Amino acid sequence: MSPALQTFARNFKKARKAANLSQKTVHEQTGIAASYVSAVERATRSVTIERAERLAKAVGVPLHKLLTP
Repeated sequence: MSPALQTFARNFKKARKAANLSQKTVHEQTGIAASYVSAVERATRSVTIERAERLAKAVGVPLHKLLTP
């Protein structure tokens, strides 16, 4: 798996938990399946820019923060 994917996964999970959101809540806000959110957090699924933007918005952080090591 790529370092960028690992960074995104780690930062997204941290941001989601800091926002006190469950994967189900992220699903409800974004329309992205909770199972996909889980796979993204484990860095087992790649994420498109469009979905990355939706996920960033759901946790309330700018996309570039999720991509920054």
